[in-house]
Amino acid sequence: MLSSLLETKMVERVRLKTPYTHKTEDVGYRKPPKRNQFRPGQSGNPKGRPEGARNFKTDLRFTLQSPVKVNKDGRTQRVSTQRASLMVLREKALGGDPRAIEHLLALALRYDGDTHSEATTEVDAADRTILDDYFHERTAVEARQHVLDQSGPDGTTSAPLPPDKESSK
Repeated sequence: MLSSLLETKMVERVRLKTPYTHKTEDVGYRKPPKRNQFRPGQSGNPKGRPEGARNFKTDLRFTLQSPVKVNKDGRTQRVSTQRASLMVLREKALGGDPRAIEHLLALALRYDGDTHSEATTEVDAADRTILDDYFHERTAVEARQHVLDQSGPDGTTSAPLPPDKESSK
């Protein structure tokens, strides 16, 4: 019996070649087989984003505008979610919550109406002088670069270089 077990041969594994894989076809990471690639003119997402699908900004705006019921002074009022959230934040800040105070003050500074008036004020004389000097310096540098770009291969130019502001001081 033992001799018959020793005489049995192991079964040889046979690998079947897949019909779509050729040695000439380069298949691997980020290289799908040609039969699985998109055909020219065919999209990978043929249906695309569904019409009417909202993005996060739209959902946020809709959520903040939706009304909720709030008890105020024993009466129920309907206010927007945004307003109710601000009311809760205000109450927490008045209760002494430091994070709520910090957040409420940051919102107040960010959306305060006075900040817009500062940005539209006229530039004073000192700032105007700095901006004019920078503009003239930048224009001279660009003109010098333009002349150098148009110079011949031997370095000669047909027009004189504009004066350097540094050398005139």
